[in-house]
Amino acid sequence: MGVTAPLCLLLAAGVARIAAAAPAPAGAGALEETRGSVTIDWGEGTVTARAGAAGDVRMPSADLARPGAERRARAAALGQLKDALATLPLGGGRTLPADAVDRALGRAETLDVQYQTNGGAVVRMRAHFGDWLPAPAPGGPTLALVEAPLAAAPALRVAGKEVVSGAARYRSGAPPSGSHAIAVKIDRDGHWIPKGEKSDRGDKGDKAQRKTKAERGGGADEDLAEKLAGAAIVIYVQKVVR
Repeated sequence: MGVTAPLCLLLAAGVARIAAAAPAPAGAGALEETRGSVTIDWGEGTVTARAGAAGDVRMPSADLARPGAERRARAAALGQLKDALATLPLGGGRTLPADAVDRALGRAETLDVQYQTNGGAVVRMRAHFGDWLPAPAPGGPTLALVEAPLAAAPALRVAGKEVVSGAARYRSGAPPSGSHAIAVKIDRDGHWIPKGEKSDRGDKGDKAQRKTKAERGGGADEDLAEKLAGAAIVIYVQKVVR
């Protein structure tokens, strides 16, 4: 019994190294971000966590030790997902509230479980962008920016009002022809606005003109705002700002 605790620590460290040193999945590129054992795939709109746990050496066999190790590894992976979701940038300095994080964790899926010969286990779990929403997001318009920071649910200013999307996925480069992508720019205050829309900066005449336009209602701006609100959108970006 005197060597049980040190041995458990050594086995746990070995499984943790296996989890951390695993190769990145195929297709990893500029839109993938790694934070320790967590991978954020901005192209697919997913957050994936990988965690391992050693088998209890007090169990009579490796087979009997694996269920407990799997439970501990799953709990560790969920803890990593929770931390990653809680700090995931939505855009404009926003992050997910606690209830939205819990909702996404409740919908997380197990990708695979790898059992070790010593009774340990390594678990991969994944949450999708938008899992934090009460209901599935409807499809929204496609956007295109020359450069932008990555945001999981960006907000746009349309006709002077902030409209928050539900979830976003990204594509590198310019949008293909026929995509009907809406060109977007970022103003000096960091607001995402459709090109042609004036920012909040400007003289009093510009502000009065924007107010009159917003009060009229209807038109392309109102239609765009309605399509963006709470929607799942695709964003083409030529340069990612880190």
